[in-house]
Amino acid sequence: MKAKNKKYTSKKCTQLIETAKDLFFKHGVKRITIGEICNESNVSKVTFYQYFSNKDELVRHIRNELIENGFSKFDEINELDIGFPEKVELITQWRINFLANLKSDFIEDILSVEDTIEEMKSRYLKNIEAAQTKGEVRTDLSPELIWLVTEKLNELVRDGSWKEIFSDYSEFQKQLRKMYFYGLLDYVQKP
Repeated sequence: MKAKNKKYTSKKCTQLIETAKDLFFKHGVKRITIGEICNESNVSKVTFYQYFSNKDELVRHIRNELIENGFSKFDEINELDIGFPEKVELITQWRINFLANLKSDFIEDILSVEDTIEEMKSRYLKNIEAAQTKGEVRTDLSPELIWLVTEKLNELVRDGSWKEIFSDYSEFQKQLRKMYFYGLLDYVQKP
């Protein structure tokens, strides 16, 4: 994990960042102005510009912080001495809880998957390979194919088509995982 930049650790800067996150999470990035962030955080625009050259720089900082925190949580769960299905369950539950606090506009505005796709893929493949080594995932399946299928399933999340079937994201994720891990056939032995 990268060392924190001292520039962003002052009380006023922290106020700006936390207020911006709250506003962005509720309303999306596009609707919120620098003035609203400053008013809500009780910090002047002059102070804002001491830390950030514009709103885009603040957005990038928040996005990078969220991505770094997400990868840290991913690594923390991956290091636990539990089976692969339990790790997937914990990662999915963390993701559900995280996304529950965000407005979809914010997700579209700030969490660009393209910026982190290679890092995500690398970590995912390492986890699959480790699970294969432990005998928890079939070794006759290519980790790259598993990644590809997972990415295609994630499109269901991004395009929102799951909402036509489920009113609850948590239930959608639960059934999707069940189908993904245990397949369609009822006679397959389930752990």
